[in-house]
Amino acid sequence: MDSIKSQVIQKIDSRIAELKEHQYDEIEINGNQYSELNQAISKVIGVPLMKELSNLKSFVEKL
Repeated sequence: MDSIKSQVIQKIDSRIAELKEHQYDEIEINGNQYSELNQAISKVIGVPLMKELSNLKSFVEKL
């Protein structure tokens, strides 16, 4: 059980790290409106998603 728990926590940590790594990336204006929209959406949901992942990690750690 602890092995699975550790794996889940490691995966959550890697996802949080990935979000933090790109947190301050500028939106690349490339003429593709869909690409630019995806980049903007990623920026908007990045911070709340990091918070949710942190909350999920806390929950898993308490199991």
